[in-house]
Amino acid sequence: MAKDKIKKQQIKQQQQIITDRSLYKFDFVGKRRIWFLVSTIIIIAGIVLIFVRGFNFGIDFRGGNLMEIKFKQNVSVTELRKVMGDIGYGSAILQSTAPDQYIIRTVPLDNKEKTKILDNLDQKIGIVRPLIQDRNVAAGFSSQIIKNALIAVAISIVGILIYIWIRFEVRFAVVAIIELIHDLLILLGFYAITYREFNSTSIAVILTILGYSLSDTIIVFDRIREEIRLTKKDSFYDIVNYSENKTLARSLGTTATTLFPVLILLIIGNQTLKDFAFGLFVGIISGNYSSLFIGSPLLVVWNNKFPKYKK
Repeated sequence: MAKDKIKKQQIKQQQQIITDRSLYKFDFVGKRRIWFLVSTIIIIAGIVLIFVRGFNFGIDFRGGNLMEIKFKQNVSVTELRKVMGDIGYGSAILQSTAPDQYIIRTVPLDNKEKTKILDNLDQKIGIVRPLIQDRNVAAGFSSQIIKNALIAVAISIVGILIYIWIRFEVRFAVVAIIELIHDLLILLGFYAITYREFNSTSIAVILTILGYSLSDTIIVFDRIREEIRLTKKDSFYDIVNYSENKTLARSLGTTATTLFPVLILLIIGNQTLKDFAFGLFVGIISGNYSSLFIGSPLLVVWNNKFPKYKK
């Protein structure tokens, strides 16, 4: 009796699984050629522009002018940035050394441009002359930034590969790395396409997006693994499609709630915040897109290519 009851429960669970799967109709995997084509076009366009026009490197990469100024009164960074923005230098790097003292780093300036900045600051806030320091800054800092960023990305990729390999399988780990490379190329491509300033903040954005993309990917992969355990009858194609449909609402909800504050920063933030928000905005969309439309379909392609997994 007990065995019959258990068997009936198993049959009922299996029927429920089939019923649930019939509710999800969107074919992520079947349209994979479209998703791959869209990503390929964006990546190729970005790579071409990177080689043809290059990036719009910021002060950290190009070097520039450094002025340390003492003001006649205490001044907030918001007030100082507004004055700099009004005269066309909103991307200047501002560093407070005292309530009435700031280091201002700008792109390379000639004497006329420097005089314009100082005169406006003197009229609107009031500065003490002579300046504490006024000198040119070499661009050598950029090589150190790039070196440290590459090391950080390489360590992250190795750690991710090991973690997913242990938790899932080697095919999941390899596909996750391909997704991260996809997101990195998409983000760099958009920086090249829009010619938005690429600075040290952009490096921080890249590392942040790699973590976000991985988190979204693991949610989908975990769902696929659970569905594989639940049934042995469905094809891997159907399992992946169902798993993606099952996680779609969660992924879109997470993305929407994350994008909302980023969008606000992109609209009303100062120049520095806008640069940061731009990278996050593109990266979050790309990370969500790759976890749904690139990674999982690639798993199906992998299964179709290797008889071991095809079984």
